[in-house]
Amino acid sequence: MNKKYKYLSKNFILFGISSFGPKIIAFLMVPLYTNCLSTADYGIGDIVSTSANLVLPIIILCIESAILRFCFDKEYESDEVISSGLFVCLKGMVLCAICTIIIGIIPFFKINTSYLVAFYLMVLSTGLYNVLTNYARGIDKVQYMVEMSLITTIASCVLNVVLLVVLKCGLNGYLIANYLGTFMAVAWGSVRLKIHKHIKFNKVNRTTVKELQKFGFPLIFNKIGWWINSSSDRYIVTWILGATANGIYTVSYKIPTMLTACSDIFTQAWQLSAIKDFDPEDSDHFVADMYEAYNGFLVLCCSMLIILTIPFAHILYAKSFFVAWKYVPPLMISFVFGGLAGFLGSIFTAVKDTKIFSYSTMIGAVVNTILNFVLVSYIGVMGAAVATLVSNIVIWLVRLQRSKRYIHIRVNFLKHTIMYILLVVQFIVCLGGFTIVPVIIQLIILVALIAANRKLIINIMRKGKIMLAKYLHR
Repeated sequence: MNKKYKYLSKNFILFGISSFGPKIIAFLMVPLYTNCLSTADYGIGDIVSTSANLVLPIIILCIESAILRFCFDKEYESDEVISSGLFVCLKGMVLCAICTIIIGIIPFFKINTSYLVAFYLMVLSTGLYNVLTNYARGIDKVQYMVEMSLITTIASCVLNVVLLVVLKCGLNGYLIANYLGTFMAVAWGSVRLKIHKHIKFNKVNRTTVKELQKFGFPLIFNKIGWWINSSSDRYIVTWILGATANGIYTVSYKIPTMLTACSDIFTQAWQLSAIKDFDPEDSDHFVADMYEAYNGFLVLCCSMLIILTIPFAHILYAKSFFVAWKYVPPLMISFVFGGLAGFLGSIFTAVKDTKIFSYSTMIGAVVNTILNFVLVSYIGVMGAAVATLVSNIVIWLVRLQRSKRYIHIRVNFLKHTIMYILLVVQFIVCLGGFTIVPVIIQLIILVALIAANRKLIINIMRKGKIMLAKYLHR
């Protein structure tokens, strides 16, 4: 069991470096964006990037996830997996290029050419980046993925400063910085992984290609579902309320990104452990303990960040963007359930049941879309945030129920439900502003949540003390 925790801890640290650092840097870049871009420009830039994220899984058939999973199977040679996977990826990129050119030629669409070029280059750079980083994870070279993550973040930040502040390139500069930084990371990763030695035409195996596509295809609907849950609301907000409202709503995601950063770190590390050490009986309570700890961590972080929403908004949101703080609390809570759904998703990856991904996320997507049209029309931007929250809860519930087919997680769900209710109460109270009474009530809720997770906190402190003692005695 100790080996399981050590393996998870090692990957957690590496993924922490690759995810948390870049997310914090991107978080700190928000004041630059809100000062250099108008709300409309920021909204358009978001539409371009979210459109690229929607098209990408369809174009490459989620082949990056298949590459990660099949590199763990001893019956498949890693060179064969990456060669076959990259073949599928590049074939999709050619198709995407043709479709982009056709759209640019047809007068009906009337899309700015620079936006189309940026869209395609985002798809190409992100697709190659995802393939290389997942291959690195699959062959247990997570440190190379860390390097790529840091390079794309640092390069994008430097390019944003140069293009937005120095050269005053506006929206086009913002888009260029995003995809050019990713291309730099792809170039670095190709060298570090010595990818030219592993990609061989004679290693492209038809059977392997079919198996990779069979695994990845259901994940397309999962990706689309998550895209609908996290991005379609921006299209609906733009359509009903305009690009300015979408710019404000998009900015409201930046504070929840802090929680997402923590969630992504653990989910990525946990995915490797779930694949490598899956035990249907959970005889050593490894899965249950991890779920309990992860749930408590997300809830406590969410509660603290809701309390600090308005102070953070004063620092991060310039001018007309400040009103975005109102939409942060429900998005914070929605990311808690998104994180828990991701935890359960790793179990389905381990047993190669990718159909549940599409099933659960598409149900959530339908709920999200219906609620968006209804709620945005009646209560404005807040309706989009609430719709995202409800849809993430639905996805979590569906996956929790389905996971019982493969593993029984023995945790106190009644206690968890009470904690979630307290978070919703805190969200409602937070709308009263950063005044004495609302803040006191929120602090009381936070104390109650800390008390509910006292065993977890004590355990973390105990282990931290042991680790510190070992370090000092070296």
